[in-house]
Amino acid sequence: MGDDREMMDAALFEMKFYQVDDAGQLYISPAVSKWSSVSALGIDTVIDMEGGLDEWIPTTPDECLYLYFPIYDENLPSLTRLEAVGDFGAHLIAGGHRVLCHCGMGFNRSALVAGVILHKLGMTGSQAVERIRERRPGALFNQVFARYLASLRSGLSDARVQGAP
Repeated sequence: MGDDREMMDAALFEMKFYQVDDAGQLYISPAVSKWSSVSALGIDTVIDMEGGLDEWIPTTPDECLYLYFPIYDENLPSLTRLEAVGDFGAHLIAGGHRVLCHCGMGFNRSALVAGVILHKLGMTGSQAVERIRERRPGALFNQVFARYLASLRSGLSDARVQGAP
């Protein structure tokens, strides 16, 4: 029984990319260790909520856009900054880019930011929570983050990015 539990826990935390939109442009994941696994999916933008800069990010011009937004998996971060990061991700997706949101385990911080991006792209917050939990089992167990996302009403607000799907 103990071995089965350990295998299940290891599977939950393995480095895996979870596509959270239908078009294959928005992903969440736990900590990443190498660029090749990210670039293989055509991802060219990384939003990092984990503590510490990612050393694997390429430094070649135009290869990757990297946004470092470290937040705690506790209370909400600055809502002004969170909304700005959501606008940033939605704008890039509307322009055809692929975006990865990652944190330490890929359950809460990355899901919060991806949920805001999905909202900016037209989903209600409740739809975003449901979608993320469907695509990443165990995601958004941080009830503060889940409640915030669920409180976001129509994704078709003034903040919606022009041309977003």
